[in-house]
Amino acid sequence: MEKITYTIDMAKKIREIKVPVKGLKMDIRARPNYLAVTVYEENVMEYNESQRMALMEYLLKVRDLIMSYGTPCEIEGIKYNNGSRWVWQ
Repeated sequence: MEKITYTIDMAKKIREIKVPVKGLKMDIRARPNYLAVTVYEENVMEYNESQRMALMEYLLKVRDLIMSYGTPCEIEGIKYNNGSRWVWQ
């Protein structure tokens, strides 16, 4: 099985996509079989409904860009609950 990697070229291309909101916290994480575009619930909930829609469109563009390199990619959310975090399931 080929190792999943996040390349410098991917990072540069992602930075070329205009982020629709200020203060977005997003990570790209390597998982065993894919890259995860990770966002955080407490951060996402800071935005109004139209900003969240624009944010989702942005995340889909990022995912699609990563997938265009032949790399499997998923969007993950980290839920926030009284100071503890876990992955949305």
